[in-house]
Amino acid sequence: MRLALLQNDSVPLDTEWQFTALAEVAQHLSGAADLLVTPELFMTGYRIPADDMRRLAEPADGPFARRVAALAKETGVAILYGFPERDGALVYNSVQVFDGGGNSIARYRKLHLPSAEERAMFKAGDRLVTFELKGFKVAPLICYDVEFPESVRACAGAGADLVIAPTALRKHWAQIAEMMIPVRALENGVFLAYANQAGTEADWDYAGLSCIIDPEGQALARAGDQPAVILAELDKTQVARARALLPYLADARFKVTGPV
Repeated sequence: MRLALLQNDSVPLDTEWQFTALAEVAQHLSGAADLLVTPELFMTGYRIPADDMRRLAEPADGPFARRVAALAKETGVAILYGFPERDGALVYNSVQVFDGGGNSIARYRKLHLPSAEERAMFKAGDRLVTFELKGFKVAPLICYDVEFPESVRACAGAGADLVIAPTALRKHWAQIAEMMIPVRALENGVFLAYANQAGTEADWDYAGLSCIIDPEGQALARAGDQPAVILAELDKTQVARARALLPYLADARFKVTGPV
């Protein structure tokens, strides 16, 4: 699989600007990438007031989604993008995936909401999802989700070869991108793609540092702190090789009990 991550400098609240930025990258990658991934809440920007987030939230088949579907079909590049998903009276922090034919093949709602602000805006999701693309089983997570070892382990246990985590990581948490993400890949024998923002939104400075990590914990591609598109080609046979070298999944004894 040829995987690309868009580390963008967003314009919060300007969904037209965001779509144009996505379209330019997808069109440039046509024929060169199989899947393009955006950061968390790409459609709107992350650091915006709750009232604006609720106002801009759209259902999974809303206007922005239809434009992304058409873009995926036009370019032949599958697109995984972040957006605030409206479902009746509820709003979720979600990602959706359109394949290269413009078909919606997965939608995931963030499980772990890390702050009072997020908990006031969003309802937490309640399940993991996987989808198939180019012979890979792929599991999306969102930001804080990937920081829990149980989340990535559950994805690996569900058969994922690749875990994708759009995020909105601030500069003072750079160690998560630099240290934790490679460990999550290594300890589960999975490819792990971490797609962050660059630049500033309101009072937040983003770390950048988007990366694509192989199942042995090595970086195949890593961005700096500026807007960028990074690409890597993933070889699925590396998953089995890594798990043979470090058989954590096979050897784990999670059901052991005893005196406390």
